[in-house]
Amino acid sequence: MKKERALQKTAAELRREAEARLGQFPGRGGTGRTDAELLHELQVHQIELEMQNETLRQSQIALEESRDRYVDFYDFAPVGYLTLNEQGLITELNLAGAEILGAARSKLVRSRFSPSVAPEHRDRWHQHFTNTLHNQSKLRCELELVRPDGARVDVLVSSVRLTREEHAPVLRVALTDISERKQADDALKASQQRFLDIVNTTEGIVWEADATSFDFSFVSRQAERLLGHPIEDWLKPGFWVEHLHPDDKAWVPEYCASFTRQMVPHDFEYRLIAEDGRVVWLHDIVTVVAENGAPRWLRGIMVDISRNKKVEGQLREMAASLEATVEERTLRLRRLAAQLTVTEERERRMLAQDLHDNLGQLLAVIKIKLTSLAGNELQPEIDKVVALVDQAEQSARSITLELSPPILHRLGLMPALEWLGDEIERVYGISVEVDGSACESGLGPELEAVLYRATRELLINVAKHAKVHRARVSVMCDEGELILCVSDDGCGFDRNAHGGPLSGQRSFGLSSIYERIVNLGGAMEVDSSPGNGTTINLRVPCRNDLKGVS
Repeated sequence: MKKERALQKTAAELRREAEARLGQFPGRGGTGRTDAELLHELQVHQIELEMQNETLRQSQIALEESRDRYVDFYDFAPVGYLTLNEQGLITELNLAGAEILGAARSKLVRSRFSPSVAPEHRDRWHQHFTNTLHNQSKLRCELELVRPDGARVDVLVSSVRLTREEHAPVLRVALTDISERKQADDALKASQQRFLDIVNTTEGIVWEADATSFDFSFVSRQAERLLGHPIEDWLKPGFWVEHLHPDDKAWVPEYCASFTRQMVPHDFEYRLIAEDGRVVWLHDIVTVVAENGAPRWLRGIMVDISRNKKVEGQLREMAASLEATVEERTLRLRRLAAQLTVTEERERRMLAQDLHDNLGQLLAVIKIKLTSLAGNELQPEIDKVVALVDQAEQSARSITLELSPPILHRLGLMPALEWLGDEIERVYGISVEVDGSACESGLGPELEAVLYRATRELLINVAKHAKVHRARVSVMCDEGELILCVSDDGCGFDRNAHGGPLSGQRSFGLSSIYERIVNLGGAMEVDSSPGNGTTINLRVPCRNDLKGVS
């Protein structure tokens, strides 16, 4: 700042300063003489010249320092600077510019700039050069330069026209190396393209939508391929709700909105209508994105599950068909089992009848014949034979009762059950209470025989396992159904500890009873637990159609 102030001194100031300096030397004061005045004047001028020379010297130093700073700033700037004339020749160039162009500065000065531009960018450069020469504002463009060694450099070119008096205009050009930024941009673009390729080739519709309106802000190309609607239509307001299947419009938007309000990820299955009218099943997996603590965006992927749904439908049809087939075959097997049961009961009745009519009468005749021989020496032997005949007759009677008690066929189910209670009390020592009445419409001899035999087996189970001295048998008709109940207050059992269609049936001989009752169109219920006794209900239709299985 001092040097600048020195350069700004006027001639009058210089004279006053020179006179002041002259007054500092002895013997140089005024004498009043003319020659002394002249000498004084010459001395003042000499001092002025010395001071001007010092000022000029200081100015020269300041200029040199300023030039050095300019050279430093210019040559060592991180940006390449160069000056081009109207012909495109390089007239000035800094070191950074020479480094960017890849050649010595001495070789580049007075050479054309355009050969350093990549061939594919030269038209762009010529257009930029021309526009800058005819424009007062700064213009920019990006170019790719080719160095003499073949290396390529991406640069940002900033140019401005500079007009000097009595000189042709020139271009001041700044070159900024943007290779790293360009590489980063290219890498980012490549990454974005790979992401889009992945998204658009994924077997699902990748999407983003507003969390409030459900309007899409992005959908992948798979959306157009899958449903036929152009991407532009997907981005229109209300597209998603409008194209929901009519049966899904009632619940899908509210379902999605409820989870969105809670900001909870969710997934669900629904249907969209394609452009050609097809119904497309989608499994939508949704994530909620929050901003400032509130749901802002929904992002997800829709997977086409139409084929799975079709297969599921086919499997359901196959399962229904298989179930119907199994049910039909089960019905056939039950009918066959019912036929076998009816046949077995008939054979039992016939065998019992034969034992009673033939073997029983034959034993009776033998006993009569033997007793007619009384009074001779063989009487002891005859008595032994008569005793054996009595045993055989008793055994025949017992077998007949077990096969098919005559009372059942003569008097019906209820009298037979009362007689059975007496027999159980006589044989096993437990009291059996029998009450109720059979159906007035009649069950048929075969079904009555099955119920009688089932009751007998259940009472024997009570006698063997219940550890009780009393049992009860009740019979009643309810809405066309006969219910036969056998109960006791004994030890009971844990039904879950036993297998089979009815828990507990295997350990207590219930399997055979269950199969017979079910095959005849009935049902069996077991109610038991340890320490609480057992109740077994046998249910059969009062009008069981056994003619069809006969």
